[in-house]
Amino acid sequence: MNLEEWLSKRDIKEMVLKNYKNYIFYYEREESEEYNEIFCGKKQSDIKIIFHSVAYVINTWQDYDTDDGTYKYILAKIRLEYNDEEFAEYEVIYGLDGEYHDDYFRVI
Repeated sequence: MNLEEWLSKRDIKEMVLKNYKNYIFYYEREESEEYNEIFCGKKQSDIKIIFHSVAYVINTWQDYDTDDGTYKYILAKIRLEYNDEEFAEYEVIYGLDGEYHDDYFRVI
């Protein structure tokens, strides 16, 4: 299966949006001071989500617990825009089986 088939079969945009919404839900509650500093009163409904990129990544590292010492995954990234300015990005990592592995949020 090629990458485009993998993305289509799993509906990557829906996967990323689901993970992003979950991340933001807990971020706002658990890190409210930091959240408020970054979002500065922006309403989530006014934030435009831009699908930035999707990549198939092969990392090699001798400590990976795989037969060939590689970690293969799909990395998807969205950017957040408010008033025509991008201010943050969210990245999520999925295993080749489509399972969530990890995510990252950063100010840009």
